[in-house]
Amino acid sequence: MTTMGRWVKGRWVLVLAILWLVGVHSSPARSENPAPSVHWGSMAFPDQYSTFTGGLTLNRFTPIDGLGNKYDSTIGNTLGFNLITFSWTQHWSGNWEGWSTNLTAGFSPTADEPSQFFQNKVVHQLRHLPPVPSVDPRKETDAMIDGSVTRWFPLIRPKVLFLGGGFSVGTIYQQGFLRAGVRRLQILPTLYHSDQWGDVSLRASVLGRVSYQTNGAVLHATRSTAGLVQPSIAFGQYRTTATGETIPTWEIEFALMWDSGIFVNTTGQSQKQFAWSLAASAGPVRFETWNDSMGNIAERDFGPTYGVSLTLDVLRVWNVLQYLRSNPSSGLPTTS
Repeated sequence: MTTMGRWVKGRWVLVLAILWLVGVHSSPARSENPAPSVHWGSMAFPDQYSTFTGGLTLNRFTPIDGLGNKYDSTIGNTLGFNLITFSWTQHWSGNWEGWSTNLTAGFSPTADEPSQFFQNKVVHQLRHLPPVPSVDPRKETDAMIDGSVTRWFPLIRPKVLFLGGGFSVGTIYQQGFLRAGVRRLQILPTLYHSDQWGDVSLRASVLGRVSYQTNGAVLHATRSTAGLVQPSIAFGQYRTTATGETIPTWEIEFALMWDSGIFVNTTGQSQKQFAWSLAASAGPVRFETWNDSMGNIAERDFGPTYGVSLTLDVLRVWNVLQYLRSNPSSGLPTTS
């Protein structure tokens, strides 16, 4: 490894270590991922509690897989979206009790790196898969804005059933959608209880979503309508606030996704997507990665899509740092 490579690796380890130390003492961060993450395989569930996060989301598309086979679509070049994101979700009270809104914005210096590094040098090396080549990578600046409104209903616990809709607009493509489902329904008895940190339990979610797409500056030929189904299973420690918001102290979640697709080939036929996603959160830090496996999760991962995100609840971290500055001899506060 070169000197520059060791320097970069060392800085990344330091940053991740700091985020983890802050994370295990604070409330967690969960934010909605910006388009086009939902059609790449990321979790598409609405936020179950209020949060404001910032982070980085990488989404990659490659028209040729690791074996040299061409993906049958109208997109002929590599797309590496390096979206710097901000996401705000608010669960309202008063006359708007049971409603939540989200606004997510991302802008992207679209380029081959760093998504090429994470896909080929990390994921594919770990799984002993052939690297996916780049083809005339796009080098532009792209941006997306996403918004949604969600109505929540109780099911055993508050705010478990949801129904809502939203939009995505920007340079990549345009989209309107409706979604409904169940979020974090406890399916086994509580394994451990803490008055401060909540209940350790196993929970399930499922999402159904329909969307209408139109072309953008990047995707010139999108499928006009798409349907998506996403189930997930999560294990973590959860507490419920006085307003009914379910917040994971820590959580590991695995999801599968079937999407009728937004990609089409030259004859106009849609290209279905099968993908999985894995997420882990602790305090205000959340890491998620998603990947298509061409319908065979155990054996194949040759392309065309891959994604990863790291988000941090900026507001809560700032409050913790301010508290430590004013109380240098005390421990970290317990956040609500």
